[in-house]
Amino acid sequence: MIENAYVCYTDVLGFTSRFISGDLSSKYDKLIKKVNDIEDPGITVFLMSDSIVIISLEFEKFRDIVKEFYTWGILNDFWLRGAITQGDVTRYHERTITEQNRFILPFLGDGYMRAYAIETTLNISGIAIDQKFFDSDDLNPGFRKGIDYIEYEEYLPKEGYEGIKKLLLPREHSLRQVVDTMYFEEMLGSHIEDVDKYINTFCFYIQQLLERANTGNVIAFVEKITGEFEKQGRRILMPTRIVTIFIAMVEGLLNRYRSSDNAYFDNRDQLEILISRIISALKEEGYLSAFVDNILDFDKRRHTSIYKNINNLRSHLHS
Repeated sequence: MIENAYVCYTDVLGFTSRFISGDLSSKYDKLIKKVNDIEDPGITVFLMSDSIVIISLEFEKFRDIVKEFYTWGILNDFWLRGAITQGDVTRYHERTITEQNRFILPFLGDGYMRAYAIETTLNISGIAIDQKFFDSDDLNPGFRKGIDYIEYEEYLPKEGYEGIKKLLLPREHSLRQVVDTMYFEEMLGSHIEDVDKYINTFCFYIQQLLERANTGNVIAFVEKITGEFEKQGRRILMPTRIVTIFIAMVEGLLNRYRSSDNAYFDNRDQLEILISRIISALKEEGYLSAFVDNILDFDKRRHTSIYKNINNLRSHLHS
């Protein structure tokens, strides 16, 4: 038994339906190659169909490999959902892997089972970090807030698993690259059961970009998303879900403006122009009523004031 190993368990979202359709079958060799490219002897990796398990006793190597693997997955259309924890795992012995036409992976233990249990609470392509690391300063092996992880509440959580979670951030300087891979068309073509997960993932990265990127990138991103929506909007049959993305965009813009350490916008007029662009796109495609209804419901459930803030912002511009 390996005691107190760091364990990350992940699986690929929508794997079965996408593999059967042929969408992923031609890309699976890339996943195998990525696993084989991890040559560090201090890192153990198991790949079993759509499940990937990463184990190590060395925290910094483990953290960096998991961030790299998660980022690679998003950029290569392998949307990973997983969890990181620490616990005992059964030691790997090569002689037990193949014997008399048997294939045995003897790594199950409480670390693996805990990571698996945490992973199932997510409704997003993301990697949750076990809260046990943050119960006291002494238990955190080196996870850095704002660099390695961020506290985040899913817009469309699984029932019974609402609340703030600590989600791993992608590798440094990859945020814009990740956001550029996300398109409405991908969501529309995904398996219907996974739509909420894709929307949650969009919302996660949208908020990170809007709150962190320079003003030019933010303006370009708002134009990209609203432009895509105007092309795809009439094909979308789930208005109550799709408008969630625009709630995330507006909330991200408002959070950016309110942040005391952000001075990205020259004035409130710029913020109002961007939010007005979003609202105009929704109105043009016939989604404004659903957007308002969902904002009011969202504000009630999350104790936020997005609807009020939009009105206050618009009043300021026209006063």
